[in-house]
Amino acid sequence: MDISKVTISCGKNDCPGVASLAQSHCPLCQTPVIKRYLRLVGAPHLQLTPRTFVGEGDRYWVTDTPDIVLDTKPRLLPVLTETFPAAIESYLRLSPHLLHIPEVFGLLTPQEGWLLEYPSVPLGQDGLPQFPQLFSALTEAWATATPLQHLNWLMQIAGLLPDFLEQGVVPTAYYLEDWAIHGGIVQVQKLRFEPNQPLNLQRLGKVWEDLLNQVDPVIQPFCTRLQQGLLQGHIQQPQQLYEILHQGALELGRSQYDYHYRVYTQTDAGPSRDHNEDACFPPPGKLYPEEPLAIVCDGIGGHEQGEVASAIAIEQLQKQLIILAANPPRNRALIQEKIAEAVLGANDVICEQNDQERRQDRNRMGTTLVMGWIHGPELYLAHVGDSRIYRITATSCHQMTYDDDLGSREVRLGYALYKDALSYPGAGALVQALGMSPSHSIHPTVTTSILDQDAIYLLCSDGLSDEGQVEAHWQTEIAPLLQGAKDLTQVGERLIEIANTKNGHDNSTIALLDVRVQNHPQDLAIAFPKLTQLQPTLVQAKSTAPPAKTQMPRLRGQAPASRTSNRLLLMAIGAFCLLGISGLLWQQWRRSSTREATPPATPPLINPVPITDAPEPSSPVTLPGGELETEPIALTKNQILQLQDEANLTAATIPGATVPDTLVIPGGSILRVEEITADFQVMLKLCRSSAQTIPANSQPLTEGNNGWVALTDLEGQLVEDFVVPAVNPCGPEVE
Repeated sequence: MDISKVTISCGKNDCPGVASLAQSHCPLCQTPVIKRYLRLVGAPHLQLTPRTFVGEGDRYWVTDTPDIVLDTKPRLLPVLTETFPAAIESYLRLSPHLLHIPEVFGLLTPQEGWLLEYPSVPLGQDGLPQFPQLFSALTEAWATATPLQHLNWLMQIAGLLPDFLEQGVVPTAYYLEDWAIHGGIVQVQKLRFEPNQPLNLQRLGKVWEDLLNQVDPVIQPFCTRLQQGLLQGHIQQPQQLYEILHQGALELGRSQYDYHYRVYTQTDAGPSRDHNEDACFPPPGKLYPEEPLAIVCDGIGGHEQGEVASAIAIEQLQKQLIILAANPPRNRALIQEKIAEAVLGANDVICEQNDQERRQDRNRMGTTLVMGWIHGPELYLAHVGDSRIYRITATSCHQMTYDDDLGSREVRLGYALYKDALSYPGAGALVQALGMSPSHSIHPTVTTSILDQDAIYLLCSDGLSDEGQVEAHWQTEIAPLLQGAKDLTQVGERLIEIANTKNGHDNSTIALLDVRVQNHPQDLAIAFPKLTQLQPTLVQAKSTAPPAKTQMPRLRGQAPASRTSNRLLLMAIGAFCLLGISGLLWQQWRRSSTREATPPATPPLINPVPITDAPEPSSPVTLPGGELETEPIALTKNQILQLQDEANLTAATIPGATVPDTLVIPGGSILRVEEITADFQVMLKLCRSSAQTIPANSQPLTEGNNGWVALTDLEGQLVEDFVVPAVNPCGPEVE
């Protein structure tokens, strides 16, 4: 079929226009053409013929890659259903990872074939995807990536592993062909659903072997040690893996990259509102060079004094971030905790004023929040509500925040597709906002990103983001900034104009954070962190939605009203949304009651297990200094050992310490392995000391205390086939 005959209907509801693949705008109304390319999964027996039409009403056009189709009628809803196979539920439950996981769009036909949607697929001038599989494969992008991107991409994968384990899609990690790179973000092409599969980090190390061997010399020693730690089982948790990569990326970013940034903010009441309840920092209408902080708050529409709540949030957060910037913790998790505390502190101040003024229920003032703060090579993001943060590069646009509304919560609970959830009564009702509930009911989402390339971060209220305006205009209005084709102030003003003319139902506020990254390479290789230096933290802070009683409806598209009529309207809408919430709960109950009962899932395994494939003979690893590293003896945490009678052992008070910071463990003593670091330092607890003599003037390690030894120092010094006594001298195991 001649592709020039493929047409796409206009996405605007009242426009009959159609466009060709090569056209970017509707020829009748000039609305940007929605070119939605989708991937077909879950239909192994469905064979599609390239360049034909499939689906109800011949809606989808099959590309030359048979599992990739184009939606030629983007205005229509897809085929929807209320029941999902477990494999599709895994996509829904992973939807908060919207940077990496595709969205389930709908069914190809009522009988079979699920369609996956991805953000901002790169297209050529002919309107076709630049890559047959929609994005550049990870293995292809790796060859031209920077060292910082290498570490960041692996860190992004590691950050997904805990939730992959929980949702039964661990095998996805082992197939590099399922991973792509889109605008510097790791993109999962599709998930492989195999529930109850353990996470095998040794197998992952083998999968990553070629990648880790194709890196710049500045990170080669680091990657060699990383591979050893994975293959030899010393990295036992995905959180450990994430923290190791994070520490490496931090050191590399701090030592070999420069960061420059500037902020522009703007706000407008809009054509249909008589006052502006939004607020932003820095103050609007100016360009701020080297300003690391940007905040946008949207006073809850229809709530009295929403502008007061948004102003309080801005003031409180600015104060707390100044304090944090003056003395930041070195640990990422502690910084995230401090930011979350600052957000909750702002919530407390707004709640206190609400309480002092005896405001109840919908009379309470509240606000949403999105915030970005640059700290070295990291960008910390925080959000509450449905204001959004987008990341725009020259080739991509990614939404970075997951809306705190009822519709999104339905999706992440696995109850509905997003397109279906939007049609529910009260789907846009917020599940949380600042000022509406005590802080124990507020769960801010705080995340961290490594800055590894030039990008624009757009923070905006829903006056702009509603109706997909950012997705429709990023390529023509924002991306040219990165090539110097537009001015930051000009772009900010244009976005407000789009909000007012294309939406126009609400206040609109934007903050543009323009980040430029410059590499100044050095010959000094980065160090590999010791596992004892890593804090046992979560990979990313998560947000849990508060209970239904705290949900609040948003007013969208309402004309200005008097205070009296506005209150009556709010009461009516409040009652309506309570009915909507009841409807949602009814649908959830109905769905859960119709699902087949499933047996309790086996607790997921996370400890590494032997690789099932026969391992290839391994050769010694050559370290940067030229020395050969031999295979160390195998030890595990909580393993109990006994030294041979004549094997006095010298231990250190800290890893790698030398005399005089050493102690002697008498031969014949019984020990327990407390910890093993990535560089093969072992912490041993002396459980029972022997009566063997030690050299004069030596200080013995006393029972119950710990000492550090090199793993190689234990070779040939342990009793083989040692049997632990019936009464364990070491007591219970350490978790």
